[in-house]
Amino acid sequence: MRSPVCLIACALLALPLAAQRGDRPGEAQTLLPADVVVPPATVRSPAEELATFKIQPGYEVQLVASEPLLGDPVAATFDAAGDLWVVEMRAYMRDVDAIDEHEPIGRISVLHDDDGDGRMDRARVFLDGLVLPRAVLPLRGGALVIEPPQLLWCPDADGDGVADSKQPIMGGFEAGLENPEHSGNGLDWGLDHRIHLADDRRVLRWTPTGFAVETGSGGGQWGISHDDRGRFYFNYNEDWLRCDLVPGVAAARLGAGALPGLNHRLVADRTVWPIRITPGVNRGYQPGRLVDYVLAIHTAVCATHVYRDDLLPCQGDVFVCEPAGNCVRRIVLEEPDGLMRGANPYQAQRQEFLASTDERFRPVNLFGGPDRALYLIDMYRGVIQHRNYVTTYLRDQIHKRGLERPTGLGRIWRIVPSGAAAGGVAAEPAIAVATAEQLVAALESPSSWRRDQALRELVQRRAQASSGAIRSRLRGHERAAIRIVMLSALAGLGRLDRDDLRLALRDEDPGVVCFALQHCAAPLAAGDGVLWSLVAARAAQGPPSVAWHAAIACGEVLQARADARQHARAQSLLAALLSHPDADKTALELAAAAAGAHAVPVLARCAEDRLSADAARALARVVARRRQAAEVGALLDFARGAATERAGWVLRGLLEGLPKGAARRGSLTMPATPAALSSLVQSPAADVASRAGEVLAAIAIVPVAGAAKIVARSPEEQRRLAKGERLFATTCAACHQLDGNGMAGLAPPLRDSEWVAGPVDRLIRIALHGVKGPIEANGQAWDGEMPGQGHLPDGDLADILDYVRAAFARDAAGVAAGDVEALRKAHAKRGEPWTAEELLR
Repeated sequence: MRSPVCLIACALLALPLAAQRGDRPGEAQTLLPADVVVPPATVRSPAEELATFKIQPGYEVQLVASEPLLGDPVAATFDAAGDLWVVEMRAYMRDVDAIDEHEPIGRISVLHDDDGDGRMDRARVFLDGLVLPRAVLPLRGGALVIEPPQLLWCPDADGDGVADSKQPIMGGFEAGLENPEHSGNGLDWGLDHRIHLADDRRVLRWTPTGFAVETGSGGGQWGISHDDRGRFYFNYNEDWLRCDLVPGVAAARLGAGALPGLNHRLVADRTVWPIRITPGVNRGYQPGRLVDYVLAIHTAVCATHVYRDDLLPCQGDVFVCEPAGNCVRRIVLEEPDGLMRGANPYQAQRQEFLASTDERFRPVNLFGGPDRALYLIDMYRGVIQHRNYVTTYLRDQIHKRGLERPTGLGRIWRIVPSGAAAGGVAAEPAIAVATAEQLVAALESPSSWRRDQALRELVQRRAQASSGAIRSRLRGHERAAIRIVMLSALAGLGRLDRDDLRLALRDEDPGVVCFALQHCAAPLAAGDGVLWSLVAARAAQGPPSVAWHAAIACGEVLQARADARQHARAQSLLAALLSHPDADKTALELAAAAAGAHAVPVLARCAEDRLSADAARALARVVARRRQAAEVGALLDFARGAATERAGWVLRGLLEGLPKGAARRGSLTMPATPAALSSLVQSPAADVASRAGEVLAAIAIVPVAGAAKIVARSPEEQRRLAKGERLFATTCAACHQLDGNGMAGLAPPLRDSEWVAGPVDRLIRIALHGVKGPIEANGQAWDGEMPGQGHLPDGDLADILDYVRAAFARDAAGVAAGDVEALRKAHAKRGEPWTAEELLR
């Protein structure tokens, strides 16, 4: 038990110091007590740091590169020649105030191993003078680089290993300058031949004339990786692992916004098991964050890597970094053909895969290499939290324990089996100079890195003549992963034909079938009866993953310019999926989303067979979210002609798909009140009449020849809206997205949200102090925590909220700086984020 003197000292430590950006107004922060002994954060050499590692039995850590060859590494990858490209964010947080963070000293370095011993011997600078670079992807003829605010193509036409120029591909990375923890990154070339990013919905597709920009799902915060089926994995600081169970690009193709199965949470557990005292985490003062001053709940999770090789006995497992806990987690996946989930295999022992007693060990990224080892980037520094979120609690420790200095260090480690010799990539032709025949052979390599590189090279060389050799190797190959990469190669070369798809749809492996289904829409729309039969059979008999992909294929047919017969086939198959007795919730939601504008005809086909309440509500929600007057009218006509129970299902689903609260009013625009609705309002069934009345209250009558009323804006109001839009882009959009649709697992939607359209004081309180779940916004459940933005001036916060209400809520009143000022004063002592219950009082 501590003495009274010590207790008094602790109380004094709770007194407020100069406020930091990460502080929450009124939140008490008890600083680290003086009697807690924290081991010194000694700056160690790579050899000394290596001695601090504790890794699970059977594994060994080896050094690949360290300072002075590199400094402050945040991302890395091997190129087709086997050289190691490293992103060095050298200006990041050189002190707790991030002074001169925009100094252009970042660079992209290329490391080379001269003697093949596995240690990098020299480095050349491919591109320097960069401000906070975030990602690199070397490709044939140059490299893609993210340097905020742009994604750049940096060609090396003369082959001297130095970038010739910086050619902008697309903008939208402004947040990477002022809020580096929340901006696009990653650049992972997937089996769909698209380059995917974390924290950015856009994807790139390489073409012979440049890069095309498309829309994907963009989940995650820092780092992205894919498995042998082409599924993408990512995470958030307080969320171990998520995955897109279906292709993210499908949502845009279907015009469906978000799709079920995207951003699927794999790990609910939040515990973490460091092997040292870890008080230096940003919100260590919060109850439960630390236990005996050791991190107990994850707080800085980042960087997924799916290990796809056979050197280590963990093929298919996912590795994740937790730099605040100085550890790396291994996650074993279960149910690969359903709603996957993952777990720490060392949870019972309260251990992680790799941990260190060195506080400066900061694992921030993971990747694979030519030798099939697991590679780890260690930023090696005391401070990783950006100034935007640093609290008084953390600042106190940074200064007292000398964590700011030094910066400019960094290590890259390799994890191999115990006793493995250092280095030693087998003598194989470098992918960069391999012949087309050698590239085709490389598609069968046990090295996932070699397969991926060969795949890119074949596509970038446009080696269509290799399709015959690929096809001959594909047939009958024993490994499903190899069959999938062969199919991917044919697709990337534009040579994947109907016979290939028919063969793949008969494959015994669900992953192969799912990959084939991603390419079936065009021949299905063209009326390939054999394919239609195969798709229907596999959807009815296969595991959930096959049903999901079959639904998406049908939706793509409905989006295509197909004849009425093919549309009818797609509607019938979707109805069969919705009526299947074993259909899971994801299958129902995906089939409904795939129906899109055809939701009511699909509903009618379900009614001919076996219509469940869940299927009816799912289809009705789709109609509601599309907000098309003709479709709503058709749905109401169906409800009027249906049995009472079914009418109730449909009306309930329609209401579920509309905004909640004040945002619902006027959310359905119709040229006139539908006659079917007038009839339903008078139904003798009380629940049907009540729900019909709620739908009626949501309708705004807008004559076809007229236009929705737009509130006039004065020049001053227009200036404020423009400013608010700019501030929203840099402050809020990284989580809530520019379109206001939010991102599952990270931020709830603002568009059509009852919290945005509701009372202005409620929205201001959320903006000032934050909000924590559980909370529901526009029908989406959310259980995270949004930090308050009370550090912003009243005027800036008012401009942001004014823009948010104008852009994402119908007829919502504006927000004035005086409103913000008044509520800031009224709740000056508020320290905790609001809960939904408090806000609704």
